[in-house]
Amino acid sequence: MYKLFLKGTTSMSEDTFGFNELTDAAQDNALETFAKYYVRQYKQDNLEIIDALAGDDEAVAMINQILEENNYLTVAKLAAMSISMVKSCYVKILNELSARFDADGEPVKTWAEWMQSEHAKLPQED
Repeated sequence: MYKLFLKGTTSMSEDTFGFNELTDAAQDNALETFAKYYVRQYKQDNLEIIDALAGDDEAVAMINQILEENNYLTVAKLAAMSISMVKSCYVKILNELSARFDADGEPVKTWAEWMQSEHAKLPQED
């Protein structure tokens, strides 16, 4: 069996993209996946890492306000509603995060795996 690689690459795993490098359709997919993860983390009061890496407190605050006002909705409905109302805030956050995506906008690591790897980078107390 032969593997074909693009010139200068050593593996297919290098074909990953930052959020801003994705096509519009792939960005929409990445945005939907991230928004659902974000809502779940919001409901668990576990946004510290995303908040720290987002680089835009206003974007986080705007999303969180919508989630707080509509917290009775399901995760899927909250994600869809918040995307329709503050999509640009999610885009700002995704552009700041180190997450990588495939060409379809699926995260290379699950969001939970990404969160664990970011958490592992934090300084440890002695």
